[in-house]
Amino acid sequence: MTPFVPATYVREVESAVREGGWTIRYLSPTPAGARPWLEHPASDRATATPPPRLYLSAGIHGDEVAGPLAVLAMLREPAFFSQVDATIFPILNPEGLARGTRGNFTGIDLNRDYRGPVTSETRGHLAVLPTLGRYDVTIMLHEDYEGTAAYLYELNDGPITDLGPRIIAAMRRHVPIDERPIIEEVEARGGILQRADLIRKHGPIEARPDWPEAIYLSINHTRVSYTTETPMLQPLEHRVAAQVSAVRAVIDALTKTKNVP
Repeated sequence: MTPFVPATYVREVESAVREGGWTIRYLSPTPAGARPWLEHPASDRATATPPPRLYLSAGIHGDEVAGPLAVLAMLREPAFFSQVDATIFPILNPEGLARGTRGNFTGIDLNRDYRGPVTSETRGHLAVLPTLGRYDVTIMLHEDYEGTAAYLYELNDGPITDLGPRIIAAMRRHVPIDERPIIEEVEARGGILQRADLIRKHGPIEARPDWPEAIYLSINHTRVSYTTETPMLQPLEHRVAAQVSAVRAVIDALTKTKNVP
């Protein structure tokens, strides 16, 4: 696989959004490169109802490249986010991506650092998040390094109760879905690990000492949070396509719900 070069990736992101009306800002930098984050208001407003708000992040684990590449593919489609107010953090861990390692340059897993953060990367992210308000859905794009099939984590207390199955159906067009009844030691149904199953296995998620990004967001910014997991043992282009399809399924569901009188 071609090495992931964060500086090159950031230039491609900047190029993709330059003419699209995006606002681009930057988190605290790292030696491996900048960490842009993006905002874009919905341009297609079918009704007077405020558009859905979507949060998307990728690249928090440096050995999971399909997420950042999927974000870039979406940004290169001018109309992809036209129906939502979008906030995107495409590359949270440039150091890990440069090295191909899960953690940052000191080996710390940033996705366990959102409660009592010790890394500059997470502290920089947390300096911005409280300014952003609430979202209809937050999505974190991840990969399972030894996986042969896709699955997702669902924290859904929102009105679209079948959103998880819709995402799984979209991903299934590109990669197999993990149908095992137990995934990562947690009960699963059709590739979905739900909040109740996580609580039965691990106790209240808010009580964890090592919050991932999804828990922080579910407590402070949203009622609906998804973490997609594409299987790294499948071809990269299929994993990227699965991640793009997952986000598209969420946007389709959000906009149809918002436009119902």
